[in-house]
Amino acid sequence: MINNELIVSKIKKLMEDNNLTPSSFANKIHSKRANVSHILLGRNKPSLNFLIKIVDSFDNVSLDWFINDDVDSSDVSKRVADLNTNNIENARKIKTIVHFYENGTFRLFKNSD
Repeated sequence: MINNELIVSKIKKLMEDNNLTPSSFANKIHSKRANVSHILLGRNKPSLNFLIKIVDSFDNVSLDWFINDDVDSSDVSKRVADLNTNNIENARKIKTIVHFYENGTFRLFKNSD
């Protein structure tokens, strides 16, 4: 079960570590200030979309960090660095992603490498 109090405490820690007010945090993650305030006050629970906005806006944050009490944000940075130093020839690369829509259409995304 997801611990919303843990997630909110980590959002607050992230804001504190980066000297961000709720308003500046909302701007950084491209969200509304009211959404941030409601989550910080416990009125609303953070959605997956909200957490993804945070992950996309901060280099040292992952979804694991939000939901696991034992994951430190510095661990995430180390894992990313380790991945970057691995032998690229042995790495699996995504070749194609296909999104299928309910109306029968699809969208194809191909890696440019």
